[in-house]
Amino acid sequence: MRRLVVTLLLFSLSIAAPRTAAPQSPTAPSEISADLGPCSALITVTGADSKPIYGAKITARVKYGAMGVKKLDLEAFTGPDGILKITRLPASLKKPMVIHVEKDDKGDQVEFKPTERCQATFDIQLR
Repeated sequence: MRRLVVTLLLFSLSIAAPRTAAPQSPTAPSEISADLGPCSALITVTGADSKPIYGAKITARVKYGAMGVKKLDLEAFTGPDGILKITRLPASLKKPMVIHVEKDDKGDQVEFKPTERCQATFDIQLR
């Protein structure tokens, strides 16, 4: 009987005890992987008002292999922070990879040259 009372008491205390929320880590950027090498491109998309643009469509075609015969099309969208990271890109390309950014009727593009900057960052402002 005594054991039952102690168990019920501990149970009721565990229900009534305030719970502390675990500390939240900052959100990681949206990410897509090409699985072709060690390089990456971090793309930040903002509007004319310098606020992040959510849901901007980012596309790129990676041409790799002997004479660029193999092709990989990538497509992803920016997160709420306006950021997308393309990871595991090849360290060498015959031609620069063109990254296209579009949202509504606005668009822009940048060239990724891994031989110049393997870990590249791009700030794109759509107007």
